[in-house]
Amino acid sequence: MQNRILGIFILFLLLSSSGLYSQSNKELEEDAYYQFNNKDYRKAYELYDKLYSKSPKDLDYKFKLGYCCLFYAEKKARAVEIFEDIKNNNSKKSEDIDYYLGKAYHVNYRFSDAIKSLEAYLALVGSKPKDGDKLIIEDAKQIIKNCSNGIELIDKKVQADITNIGSPINTDEVEGVPVITADESVMIFTYAGKKSMGGKLNEDLKPDVNGEYREDIFMSTKKSDSTWSEPVSIPSLNTNGNDGAVAISPDGSTLFTFSSNNDLGDLYQSNLVGTTWTQPQKLNKNINTEAWEGSCSMTADGRYLYFASERKGGLGGRDIYMSEKVNGDWGPATNLGSKINTPTDEDAPFIHPDGITLFFSSKGHTSIGGYDIMFSIKKDGEWLDPKNMGIPLNTTEDDRYYVINAKGDKGFFSSDRGGAGGKGKQDIYVVTPGILGEKPVIAMLKGTVYGNDIPMEGKIEVYKVVTSTLIGPYYSNSSSGKYLLALSPGYVYKIKCSAVGYDPIEEELDIENLDKFLEIKKDFYLYKQGATPTVTNTTIASMTGTSIPTSTTATTTETTSVVTNTPTTEPCDPGAPKPDFTPLKGKSLNDPQVYKQLMEVSGNICAGNMIFKVQIAAYRHPENYKYDHLMEYGKPEIVNYPDGITRFTQMEFKTMKEAEVQRQKAIAKGQKDAWIVGFVDGKRYSLEELIMLDFFGKSIN
Repeated sequence: MQNRILGIFILFLLLSSSGLYSQSNKELEEDAYYQFNNKDYRKAYELYDKLYSKSPKDLDYKFKLGYCCLFYAEKKARAVEIFEDIKNNNSKKSEDIDYYLGKAYHVNYRFSDAIKSLEAYLALVGSKPKDGDKLIIEDAKQIIKNCSNGIELIDKKVQADITNIGSPINTDEVEGVPVITADESVMIFTYAGKKSMGGKLNEDLKPDVNGEYREDIFMSTKKSDSTWSEPVSIPSLNTNGNDGAVAISPDGSTLFTFSSNNDLGDLYQSNLVGTTWTQPQKLNKNINTEAWEGSCSMTADGRYLYFASERKGGLGGRDIYMSEKVNGDWGPATNLGSKINTPTDEDAPFIHPDGITLFFSSKGHTSIGGYDIMFSIKKDGEWLDPKNMGIPLNTTEDDRYYVINAKGDKGFFSSDRGGAGGKGKQDIYVVTPGILGEKPVIAMLKGTVYGNDIPMEGKIEVYKVVTSTLIGPYYSNSSSGKYLLALSPGYVYKIKCSAVGYDPIEEELDIENLDKFLEIKKDFYLYKQGATPTVTNTTIASMTGTSIPTSTTATTTETTSVVTNTPTTEPCDPGAPKPDFTPLKGKSLNDPQVYKQLMEVSGNICAGNMIFKVQIAAYRHPENYKYDHLMEYGKPEIVNYPDGITRFTQMEFKTMKEAEVQRQKAIAKGQKDAWIVGFVDGKRYSLEELIMLDFFGKSIN
């Protein structure tokens, strides 16, 4: 529609400006027209600026220069200057000048001025519309709606910190459409520039110095110092055509891509096997049609796929649909309906790992211009009215491809908004906070699966205990052994980790009353059937320092001591030097090496205000727990804590090594998930909390 609207005004210009062209400007003019026609308004601006400087009375040069400014972030203010000058100082001007001036006011956030100018245009043409006026009239009315939304949103301007992600991800070329894993450890994005496969190519995808760089998929990982690594191309995903990353599963094992070789393009899927991405496979006909399908997002449990399509039968030109996985493949697509879709366009869906928060971009709803980023929350099976993410995140141009991390405190998107923070034609930006209002509530469980103490691929199945509903299965990476999964609150889950030829492990995680985001680190240690393991599998959250209650229903099938050899007790030494526990802070004691290191440096430390006990169980329903097998060590102390969890502890010790001896005795009696807790002045702490609070260190006395 943009080209058709533009053509109406240019026709007038050609008639009114004939005879003003200079033969000496012909070559420059042809180049300018080429760039203008290809919508490369930055290059076209530079060329028309030269032409206009040489021929300031040429109204065609002047108009096209102003039009370029509308789509060139750094030059938007000049659009107002040019169109105001055309309106006020040219006797030969089109009646459509109020329309273009209104557009200039709009992109510069002068919403009230834009409404006045556009209403003046509508009043002028309303009584005598010409052929082709209909498109401009419709666009003018839509911009007036955008401006009205903008006036309201400016009054409610959001406090958000938006920064360019910077080097090494952003360059002076094109970077866009960021997708991230739930823990924000991996970012995959779309790039076009000198590093693109094949270099500059023509429309036949053949090398051509006058051609264009095609889009490729690049990846960067977050380093230990929270900076991003140098991006690298993913060869198995890239071709000489346009290839873009559009979505990634929360655990980073499944990537959805868009591929187009001079066609409308389709959606594909690739899987991470070890360190290699498989060749993308085209999604089935329920997803891909003869129409455009170019963006999608999958729920954390892998059950639903949200995607955008221009297929027939929608509510507008581009709508968002949902497909449920049936027998391992995507089933028929369902339009999300008028709560999400409008008569205009919706695109770029992103479903948060919580499964109920949907981000998307829309030209309708409360957009202030072009695509705006919206979000909606599903409640009682229905989508609530979408909310605009507000200004300054949304602009009067297109804002799309928004994703946030699982915690909800950080979002990522791409934009060509330019300004002082911009590095290239399109850059990736970070916004804090990632969502308005309350943050998503989920438990993110992550760790490593080991087979005979070596990282391996393990199958992780998650069941809702009450309904026995299966979620997943998930698989740890075959190379690193790492896994990540997100679980919604309100349930008690049974988690089973298994692999062919290994004894499985089953544990329970109770997040029925979880009311905020929680990250839980949990490693699984699998051993060959019949083998003697050297490492324990503690109940989830038992040693992690989290406050999540665990149901220790003796479901762990393969556990022994974290420490390879049973420690011998040594005298308590209250005068021993207090070691530096900084290297242990923030690390999971589920890692046997970390636990062993803790024992080595603190096993004999003691203090008058600190004791250690062996916790043998933690229950919401304590009547389910039987402890007869441990009665030879004395009757357990049973305490119902304020969080609603009843905890069972046995005996008390001055040092950790003494407590570890007793813990191993409990394990030998069948209490596979026994662990150590500390008490300082009568208050209970997990070992990791003691490390973080430095009770083992200087403040112990």
